[in-house]
Amino acid sequence: MAAVKVDKATNELLLGPDWTLNIDICDAVNSDHGQGKEVIKALKKRIQHKNANVQFLALTLLETLIKNCGDHVHYQVVERNILEEMMKIVKKKVTFLNLLI
Repeated sequence: MAAVKVDKATNELLLGPDWTLNIDICDAVNSDHGQGKEVIKALKKRIQHKNANVQFLALTLLETLIKNCGDHVHYQVVERNILEEMMKIVKKKVTFLNLLI
């Protein structure tokens, strides 16, 4: 269930963040901390997506979770090495930009 919501919130066809859905995901995670693990796992996959819009929406949802949920979400972000995934994206972009220069 959590993965389905994350997929909807990070759908590549969205023009911008679906704030209602993002907050709904936060509420679900806050009411059932076990869903935090599923949500972060699904988010990691979406951050790794090739589509930049999906990545942007995933990072926006991640930011929303970090700001609106407690330590249980922060712990999952660390456990799932989300920051390393974010660094990989930046390194790919920097490498690509260096090739253009």
